[in-house]
Amino acid sequence: MRVGFLIERRNYYRLFGPIVERALARGHETECWHDWGQRRTGPKATEFPDTMPSFRHGRPRLRTFRGAADLAAQLAADAPDVMVALARPAGAGEGLRMRWFGLQYTLDVASLLTPAGATRFDALGLHSRYWADHVAASLRIVAFNRARGTGVAPEPVDAAAVAGVVRRRGVVVGTPEMDQAHWIDPAAVRARLGLEPERPVVLYIPFPFKSNPDPFWVRHVYGGGSDTLRRLRVWWRGDARYREHAARGLTDCGTVEAVRAFCDANGAALVVKARGKDPVPRYLARRADHVFYDDAYYPATILELLRISSLCLHFFSTVAYEAAYAGVPSLCLAPDLADLGFPPMWREWFLNLDEGNSWNFPGVIYPITLEEVVRELPRRRIADFPLEPAARAQYVERFVGFDDGKSSDRVLDILESLVEGATAGGAA
Repeated sequence: MRVGFLIERRNYYRLFGPIVERALARGHETECWHDWGQRRTGPKATEFPDTMPSFRHGRPRLRTFRGAADLAAQLAADAPDVMVALARPAGAGEGLRMRWFGLQYTLDVASLLTPAGATRFDALGLHSRYWADHVAASLRIVAFNRARGTGVAPEPVDAAAVAGVVRRRGVVVGTPEMDQAHWIDPAAVRARLGLEPERPVVLYIPFPFKSNPDPFWVRHVYGGGSDTLRRLRVWWRGDARYREHAARGLTDCGTVEAVRAFCDANGAALVVKARGKDPVPRYLARRADHVFYDDAYYPATILELLRISSLCLHFFSTVAYEAAYAGVPSLCLAPDLADLGFPPMWREWFLNLDEGNSWNFPGVIYPITLEEVVRELPRRRIADFPLEPAARAQYVERFVGFDDGKSSDRVLDILESLVEGATAGGAA
């Protein structure tokens, strides 16, 4: 089988890397198609796919293209048997015998099919039954986001049609990204990063100022620069609740100081994992023991750091799924979602603190308010937030899918089946 992987940004290797690895191990002719048609400057310049990582079982063939039209032309001339992608560019592979496999990445499942329930993929790889049941809800969120600011209503979602497509073409494969956690060596990671063998690590995922919505609270209350400027801006706005936030230190600086005090009380290293598009503020860099960006996506820096961590702190981040899989409890630092700028559409099922949801699952992930962070966290112990094995198993099954390190093999089994069906002239 000749299998291709559509790499539009370098960070796609975090998701595709384990599948590429297993394809090489199975002896398949493996190709990575890099999109070199995008800009090399701007917020996502660090994700330009100029290189590929190293693999243990060989080296894929590197193919490059410049945008959708060039991809379509190259596929027409020399297409693999099947292409794995997070989205299918317009016109790519039309009229060819090749198959397309779409892989979900949380809410980006909405890139695999339309609100009307149409898809251009022959099969859809989904994380879990939970996500399969929430495809239509994911589409509603994405349609709402696309419509914001345009003055038009969101495209309606045909839930029945979407459910039909998921039933016919969706397959629960788990989350292939997590497979790599099984072969990451924590001792080797500590040695390479210069971290003491026995010292606990608290992994902190900073507040995503650049990636978040930008309402008044984010800009002038939680962020807002100096305390003097913050209080002036809050006073000018005249919001009593925001004045109280500023007065009580419920700010990013206050959060960082509380996390630093918590680490000191527990003898732990404060390790910060940031992204290139969300640079670390100077005050956080000064208080951290180590700051890491995405040095690599395969093996993924975030999973390497989780494999050596005792606790992870984040703000409603999908890192929670990776932490649970890696066996690390996490705290969801939870500002008010309205203050964060997330509309009710986001809060109906995805971003909320209902028990049993992604961000509140006792024994796995513990929500904590900013007030509790600033006032109480410095006096807490890491052991106050235990990982309960039974709860973790339930969480992983619900949100990640499988816990056996074989999600990539499930994907490859499906790809082989698709190609065999195409060769035999049968339906996908």
